[in-house]
Amino acid sequence: MKKLTLICSLLMSQLQQAQQFHHHTAIDSILNQKIIKAKIPGLAAAILQNNNIYYGVGGTISNKSKELITPKTLFHIGSNTKAFTSFLAFQTIEKGNLKLNTPFFELFPELKSDANTAYHSITLKELLSHNALVQPFTSGLENNQIKITKETVSDKRIEFAQQLLLLPKVEKGTYSNAGYVLASMMIEKAEAIPFEDLLQQYLNNQNWQFSFGFPNRINENNAWGHWKEFFMLKALPPNHSYSLPDYMLAAGDLSMNITDYAQWLYQHLNGLQNKDPENTYQKMHFDLANYSYGWGNTVQGNQKMSFHDGSTGTFYTHAILAPDRQIGLVIFANAAEEEHVKAIYQLQQELFAYLKSVVNGNNS
Repeated sequence: MKKLTLICSLLMSQLQQAQQFHHHTAIDSILNQKIIKAKIPGLAAAILQNNNIYYGVGGTISNKSKELITPKTLFHIGSNTKAFTSFLAFQTIEKGNLKLNTPFFELFPELKSDANTAYHSITLKELLSHNALVQPFTSGLENNQIKITKETVSDKRIEFAQQLLLLPKVEKGTYSNAGYVLASMMIEKAEAIPFEDLLQQYLNNQNWQFSFGFPNRINENNAWGHWKEFFMLKALPPNHSYSLPDYMLAAGDLSMNITDYAQWLYQHLNGLQNKDPENTYQKMHFDLANYSYGWGNTVQGNQKMSFHDGSTGTFYTHAILAPDRQIGLVIFANAAEEEHVKAIYQLQQELFAYLKSVVNGNNS
């Protein structure tokens, strides 16, 4: 496998030298039309095509604010954080500190004796691909089963794992936030560095802006998440009680801005141009059918596509890559009700249609 660190360095250098970013006011207009029609407070989007990144923004940070969304506004990306966890896992594999088939209990033998025997042979590969049979923990109600008393985040993860591994197994392929908590434990054990520090180090090395947790808790000028209360869309203030447990960062608690996240997608789109199945990017996206490691995948016609959506119920992120066509797209929204998600998928088609018009115009 090609070294991820080398690839990232080369791609970032290419991005900076080629000045690939293009702010298109036409994309702003498309987003603002959708904001009015779907009543989404704020949107940001980017389209990738070959060496170009076209982006736009629209709306406000909340439905109670006049502060406009900018290309630097942080949005919560939810479960799209899983791709970063997978990436860190593959970096650790390339160092020789882990393997995809490393058993979880090889690193944590002290947890095995009390664990449900159904989990005794689970591996990193199964955790990253949602095939480890562990409970999903995709709702707040499930978290009520767990009692956390420890102070440090790493200790909280271990305490979480102890209780999780006592629970009954679920069907193979069940989407699981809990599985990614266990995967992050394996990564930090192999690296001897807390998972949060590893992720922060990687993001800092790319010079990307980010926060862990909801972004308005870092700065109130970042996007605010929204949900409905009594049929009205309400912005959640920074001091709102709703949050993800800090030990679940690896499963879905990262916030980024549209231009930095677009660079992340650009990195993957370019990495996927190497068609060798043993290429790290190919393995992350397409090693397994339907869901590989941090990325879902499908085939439309003869073209492979990878994708992932992320939401904690108050934000929504939709990302898709079509490496054979060298195109990609990401949409950020600070609301995630059913009608908003429907509008986001309509927006996907409108943005791809806009990209087609741009490409055709450039060719002519």
